[in-house]
Amino acid sequence: MTGLLFVTLSFVSYKRKALLMLRALFSARYFQQLLREGKLTNERIYLYTTLINFTVFPTLILVFFHFYFPKAYTLFTPPLLLYGILFVAMIIARVFSRLFLWYFTTIFNYQEQSYLYVTIKILYRLYNALLLLCTVPVMWFARMPEIIFFVYIPVFLIIFFAFFSRFLRNINGMSLIHFFIYFCSLEILPYLLLVKTLDIIYN
Repeated sequence: MTGLLFVTLSFVSYKRKALLMLRALFSARYFQQLLREGKLTNERIYLYTTLINFTVFPTLILVFFHFYFPKAYTLFTPPLLLYGILFVAMIIARVFSRLFLWYFTTIFNYQEQSYLYVTIKILYRLYNALLLLCTVPVMWFARMPEIIFFVYIPVFLIIFFAFFSRFLRNINGMSLIHFFIYFCSLEILPYLLLVKTLDIIYN
């Protein structure tokens, strides 16, 4: 519900920018226009999109735990406690990710590429949050948790790889080996650790 409120505020207060961000997935022209208009991180809509992601994504984990890891789910009572832990964990992970990205781009002199990469991440996180606003209520109220595997994950992967390919087409002067090392260590490893942690708790 809170995520929906932030979505409404974003589209009411920054309708043109919000629509431009949505069109950036489907049109290279709109994506380039978004880059030319300045850093999204300096605009208030960035705060709204971040809050959308922070409030919506924990609900997916909460619902996922409820259906597939009830043992882990019952460790936290009430469920709001687990939601709060996930919310704080996301903030800490985001701060750590941004600090590491700053360090990585500084020592390798990739400041310009950093702006492109951060913009890409803002966009696919926005799409992810909007997708979750549609799928999580169905998972919970219709008791259809399998929608996460047959709808959410396939659609998210399509969105992710669409933006990822756009990043690769627009990147200039950055070693792909450096980027691969960064991406695997900071974007993939945390999720692998989460999966392994859940496996340990459940078994």
